[in-house]
Amino acid sequence: MRTLGMSLLVLAAVLTVGCPPENYPTLNSATLKQVDAIRNNSALTPNEKRQQLAALGFSPETINALLRSERLANQFGGDLRSAYYKVVQPSFLSLTPDEIQVYSDEASRVDDVLNVGWSDVQATAVWEFFNNNYIESKDDLQAVLDSGLEIPGDVTSNDLQGVFIDFDPERLLPRLP
Repeated sequence: MRTLGMSLLVLAAVLTVGCPPENYPTLNSATLKQVDAIRNNSALTPNEKRQQLAALGFSPETINALLRSERLANQFGGDLRSAYYKVVQPSFLSLTPDEIQVYSDEASRVDDVLNVGWSDVQATAVWEFFNNNYIESKDDLQAVLDSGLEIPGDVTSNDLQGVFIDFDPERLLPRLP
C-alpha cells in the first residue's frame, strides 16, 4: 500500500511538471524553405551549395543526401581548386569522388585526347581504388597500373593514366576558381 501511494505521488508530480521542452544539441533549426532556396539556386556552384547547407548545421552525409541530384556536390564536394592542389601536392588519398569528377571533367575540356566524364559510380570506384591500394601520387598509380591490378567498375586504366599521370595539371591553372 505504501509503494502504491508513493507511485501515485511520483506520477502526480510528473504529470504536474511535464516533460522538458525539446532542446537537443543536434536539433537542426533549418527550414525546408531555406534548404530548397539553396538547392534550387542556379547561381550557386555545387560547392557553394554545400557550404551554405553546412552553415545551416547539416553534416556532410546529410548534405550528400540533400544534393543527391547535384552531380558535383553529392559525394563530399570540392571544386577544381581543391582537386588541383590535391593532385599537385600529391595527396590522391584525400580526393573526394566529387573532386575526382571535376578534375577529370576539366582535364578533358583542356586536353583534346582525353574524353573522361566519370559518373558518380565511376568516381566512387576511382576513389575506392585509390584508397584500397594506398595510391597517393601519380608514381603510386603508375606502379599499381603496371602491376596489372584490376580496376573496379567500368573505369579503364587508360583513363586513369590519362587523367592522373599523363595530363599536366598546370594546364588547369587558368581555369581555377
